[in-house]
Amino acid sequence: MFQYLHDRGFYEDLYDRLTVEEACRGMVHYDKFLVEFEQKLPKDDKIERPGNAFAINVFYMYTVGNELLRRYEMREQHITELMDRDKAKDDLISAARLSDEPTCQHCGEQGLRITDKSFMNRSNRFSIDAPEEVLFMLHCPHCDKNSAFWEDGSAWVPKPTLCPKCRAEMSHKTSKSNIAITFTYTCPSCKYRYKDTMALQDKKAKSDPDFEKDRAHYCLWDQEFRDRLFSIRHDFEGMAQLGKEIKEREDNKHMYDAIKELKKPKIAELSILLVPVLEREGFIEFTLDKPEMGKDVVIGFSCLDNKSERGDYESEKTLRKAVEKASAVTNWRLMSDGIHYRLGYLSGRLRAYEREDDLVNLVTKSVKKNVK
Repeated sequence: MFQYLHDRGFYEDLYDRLTVEEACRGMVHYDKFLVEFEQKLPKDDKIERPGNAFAINVFYMYTVGNELLRRYEMREQHITELMDRDKAKDDLISAARLSDEPTCQHCGEQGLRITDKSFMNRSNRFSIDAPEEVLFMLHCPHCDKNSAFWEDGSAWVPKPTLCPKCRAEMSHKTSKSNIAITFTYTCPSCKYRYKDTMALQDKKAKSDPDFEKDRAHYCLWDQEFRDRLFSIRHDFEGMAQLGKEIKEREDNKHMYDAIKELKKPKIAELSILLVPVLEREGFIEFTLDKPEMGKDVVIGFSCLDNKSERGDYESEKTLRKAVEKASAVTNWRLMSDGIHYRLGYLSGRLRAYEREDDLVNLVTKSVKKNVK
């Protein structure tokens, strides 16, 4: 019975061969670029000059280096996934059973012997996404012919092969060796005959005399070369991120200008900022609590309402508006838990925004609020 799962070395060899093939295709473009680049240099210029070396590194990473690093990073995961996939196929095939005892498609007798089980696409059309099902190959001891059935008991109906000369349906026989499967097609009408061979081994890859050397290089076995590629990629990613940040600052210059204009009073300056505004609204004896120094600086405050005719809701609302108005041009904001009132005693908390990201959000919210 055919087994899908091979030893790990099979998958490592397969993955590395694909890596080498992709690298060699990329090197064709890189080598062409390098020759043309050197030919266009002025006579007094050298290819080793930092500016030239940078351009060469950019093109190498674009055509070869980035893909080598990606395949190096994904190697273990991809090999494991391939092995898990093939093991799952073997497990499904091993557990597959025919729902009913089939009868020979040629002579109608029973007692057929299973000779093979494999995955096939029932639609007879090649598609990567087409679902595969277990197909049973059975041999009839009565007529010495083979029949094929799906797991649900339905017979496999192959797509007919038509004779290229007379268009009659051709018959075929299959022979298998260690290196290939050979299909022999014969036309019963005009006797035209031909063979089609499917190789089981990649002779070209096996005979590649430079494979082991290329494998060591392109699969990044050399730590010094590997570290150099990682370093170049890291530098390029940093430059790309810097470019995005510069572009973002240019696009939102008004926002960053607004951040620069924000006042950033110290804790001791909060009283100087708030007391005159609050006293005009009838609030007295403003005091600050001890600040909480965490991720953000948070400080509580309290005051007394000096207007006896004012109710609790009106007092809370008036104080909140006064604090928000006084702090609008600063990096301090009244916290979401709001103002608390009891018998003319009011309290609340203020938070300071110091990090640039927080200040951007702060200014953005202020702009949206003003628009509304």
